[in-house]
Amino acid sequence: MILLVDDDPQVRSTIGRGLVALGYPVREAEGGSAALAIVREERPTLVILDYVMPGMDGAETAREIAKLAPELPIIFSTGHAALRTLRNAAGDEASVLEKPFTLDELDALIKETLAEAKRVRPA
Repeated sequence: MILLVDDDPQVRSTIGRGLVALGYPVREAEGGSAALAIVREERPTLVILDYVMPGMDGAETAREIAKLAPELPIIFSTGHAALRTLRNAAGDEASVLEKPFTLDELDALIKETLAEAKRVRPA
């Protein structure tokens, strides 16, 4: 299951429908607190996390997720304006999908991120 976290309901819905169309099971969360509750109850395979959110932003949410599930891969999504801030907070090695993106770009990064997670942490 992919956990999709975005504070914008329209963006979340659009990305969620795209993920389902690509064949991925999805749970959605409107922010960091809701995402953490889902991670505690049902461990996702991957998190797609908006970086700029009110309250708990993407960097804070990622740090809290890492405390609960350090092995859980995260893809950050962000607009161009926040890209430098994200890189400074999350590092150059973070998986980042810059908005707007296509479903093909999203699918490719999901597959790449999951493959990398398997290489780093073999089952």
